[in-house]
Amino acid sequence: MAHTVLQLDKSALLWINSHHNAILDAILAPVAYAGDGGAIWFLLCAIILIWGKAQHKRTALTLVITVILVDRCISAPVGHHFDRLRPYLAMEEVRQVGSAWTGSSFPSAHAHSVWEAAIILGSRWRKLIAPLIVFALLTCYSRPYCGMHYPGDVAAGSALGIAAGFAAVAALRCWESRSRPGRRN
Repeated sequence: MAHTVLQLDKSALLWINSHHNAILDAILAPVAYAGDGGAIWFLLCAIILIWGKAQHKRTALTLVITVILVDRCISAPVGHHFDRLRPYLAMEEVRQVGSAWTGSSFPSAHAHSVWEAAIILGSRWRKLIAPLIVFALLTCYSRPYCGMHYPGDVAAGSALGIAAGFAAVAALRCWESRSRPGRRN
C-alpha cells in the first residue's frame, strides 16, 4: 500500500513538473520562493506590528508565533524523521527552478506557512480571503512544479497549516475576548 501511494506521488509530481512554459515559469517561480523562510509573512507582520492597530498587531503576532511554532516544533522534526530527498535530487527527469534547497522534502514548510497566513490573516481581513486562498493554491502547485516537493509533501504541509491556522484563530479570538475593555472575570 505504501509503495503504491509513493508511486502515485511520484507520478503526480512528474505530471505537474512536465508542464513547464515561459509564462508559468514567470508566474510560479516567484510565487514558489516568496515564502522562503517565511520571509514574506515576517515582513508583512513587521509592518503591521509597527503601524497597525492593536487588534491587527495581535493578528500579526499570532501569525508569527504560529509559523515559528509549527515550523520548529512539528515540521522540522517530522522532516528530520522522514528525511525525504527533494524530487530534483532524487529523479533525474525532474526540472528544478529557482533556489535549490537540499533539506528534507516532507512536509512542505511553504505549504504550512501559506495556509497559516491565509487563515489567520483572512480571519482578520475578510476581503483578503479569496486572494490569500488563490496565493496559497498557487504556492502549493508551484512547489512540485519547481521540482522542490512531491504533491504528498505539499498535501501534508497544507493539512498541517490549515489545522494550525484554525487553532491559532481560535486562540486569537480567546485572547481578544479577554482583552476587551470592561470584561468581567
